[in-house]
Amino acid sequence: MKTKPNIFLYDDYRQYLKDWFAWKKASDQGYSYREFSKETGFKSPNQLLLVIQDKRGISQQSLTIYSKILGLKHAERKYFHLLVEFSQEKNLTKKKKLFKDVSEYRKKKGHHLQSKEYEYLTNWYYAAIREMVTLKDFQEDPHWISKKLHNMVTPAQARQAIETLLEIQLLGRDKNGKLCHTDQYITTGNETQEIAAFLYHEQMSQITLEALKSKDTSRRNITALTFSVRKEDYDSIVGELNKLRKRIINFVQHRLVQDEDDMLYQLNLQFVPLSVPPKE
Repeated sequence: MKTKPNIFLYDDYRQYLKDWFAWKKASDQGYSYREFSKETGFKSPNQLLLVIQDKRGISQQSLTIYSKILGLKHAERKYFHLLVEFSQEKNLTKKKKLFKDVSEYRKKKGHHLQSKEYEYLTNWYYAAIREMVTLKDFQEDPHWISKKLHNMVTPAQARQAIETLLEIQLLGRDKNGKLCHTDQYITTGNETQEIAAFLYHEQMSQITLEALKSKDTSRRNITALTFSVRKEDYDSIVGELNKLRKRIINFVQHRLVQDEDDMLYQLNLQFVPLSVPPKE
């Protein structure tokens, strides 16, 4: 790496540190993790490596030291501190707030954090519209889509969703020019996508709550179970839920009739703790 990495292009401070070290070593062959620790005063000779490998974090007391060695200026230092706080925050509600702060800060610097994949996950109607194209009466008309979704989205939002779905290839066009599904899918691996997924499920939970209030019982099915289990039973139950989800997907994909769907549904599976976990 010939040029020093621009921190405003990162949403993961560990990746930034990894690239910074590669740049530093390229410009100074003798530079090492041990040399970094000497400059910072850290006792561990591989402190930086452990942080990059996510085996250690950066304390509030160490942030100033890191910023100085990294040669960060005022705005860069502020953003670096924000990235560290965002990455190490465990509370998802607080993490969501920090993510928005990170996004807004980047926008001020002319770097947009939101990828098209992030946009898909943080707007519930993107997934809904993607599935709507399989309805037998589907019309590629933003006003029709808006009305079909109970006016919960505007025609402008529907139009933008279709454009984005085509751009990220979650939708394509068949030989007749009609919208159709592709084999592409969205994954949620890194921290940014984790927050995006959190925001997506938050929106879907709200929609489910509204359905509970407004939809007739003949058109919605919402059930709940409360039961006690052992801590080691958790993975087994999650496995059963995954099997159920896969059976439903298999049923939908392999029905004899594939082109007569006339309704769009949302299925949410939730399995959450109500009690405090036992002490280790």
